[in-house]
Amino acid sequence: MGRPDITGKVEPVKNPWMSAWLSAANKAAAPARGQMMAEMSRQRTTMMRAWTEAWMQMWMPWAKPTHTKRD
Repeated sequence: MGRPDITGKVEPVKNPWMSAWLSAANKAAAPARGQMMAEMSRQRTTMMRAWTEAWMQMWMPWAKPTHTKRD
């Protein structure tokens, strides 16, 4: 439980160790999340290019791709 304030409401007691641990965990997770999202974006772009090229070849086999591979 916690201590009642002037109005009688009971505020929960905050744990400074838990706060410090969560802060450190968030600092570690943020770059990992950013890297994961960047890799997902790269893979999505690659997949969409391959999917588009495959469908275009299926519907128009006489058409040649006009772009070169971007790296």
